[in-house]
Amino acid sequence: MMTSRAVRHVRHTVMVLACLLLIGLQITETHAKSPFQAAQHFIETGQHTEARRALESELRMRPKNIEARYNLAVLLEDIHHQQQAFTLYEENITYAWHLPSIINLAAILQGQGKTEQARLLLQKATKRIKHEATPWYLLAAMAEQDGQMIKTASLYRKALKADPLNGFAYLHYADFQSRYGESDKGLRYAAKATRLLPNCAPCWRKYGNILRMAGQKQRAVESFQRSLAIQPNSETRQHLIDALHSIGQHKRAERMQQVLNTWRKHQPKK
Repeated sequence: MMTSRAVRHVRHTVMVLACLLLIGLQITETHAKSPFQAAQHFIETGQHTEARRALESELRMRPKNIEARYNLAVLLEDIHHQQQAFTLYEENITYAWHLPSIINLAAILQGQGKTEQARLLLQKATKRIKHEATPWYLLAAMAEQDGQMIKTASLYRKALKADPLNGFAYLHYADFQSRYGESDKGLRYAAKATRLLPNCAPCWRKYGNILRMAGQKQRAVESFQRSLAIQPNSETRQHLIDALHSIGQHKRAERMQQVLNTWRKHQPKK
């Protein structure tokens, strides 16, 4: 029979071994975390320098990690290293037709005045990733900039055909119809967009503007309120104030304007 002292010794030994095992598991888990996983944590916590270093380490280990390269390019764009970001987006496309990389690469090309190159890239994307609406409606926006209205409408319709569940495609087409007074001034497609994207605050704001343009002022007020309920925003609040004035609710609008002006006054200048 074990003495009480021996029992205490065994318990102490077991506890020490358990603690060592737990520490060992934690160390193993820490070392098992990949640089990509670490980068995700750094991005979420706003540690962007550490995130860049982790992503660079990840790419040295796994050069075909498209998401890692994309995230690194975005971080580099944020600190105005556009050319390095451009190179990373281009490299991503050599591995796969990664839609976010294509979109950002096309945007850089347009910003550099290389519109035709951006157009060709997006046209290739429509053939490589046929189920995506985004390249089509970006091409539509470019056609509109060139003043090609019939082509613009055609490209938007191709976007909807490519992906009938892409709410942003409906919203962009609705905005186009609203601005040029086409069809029902975008009301049907804008309503469809908000059904597909019910939690998208900017979508409800855009729908509110489309409703105002179509003369449906009360529904516009409701749409702006819906947007603010999802995400408070000073721009949307100003739209709501203007819409309230348009339906004769001047006192309410003026009270809201005073509150908004006071809030703006106390915001740090950029």
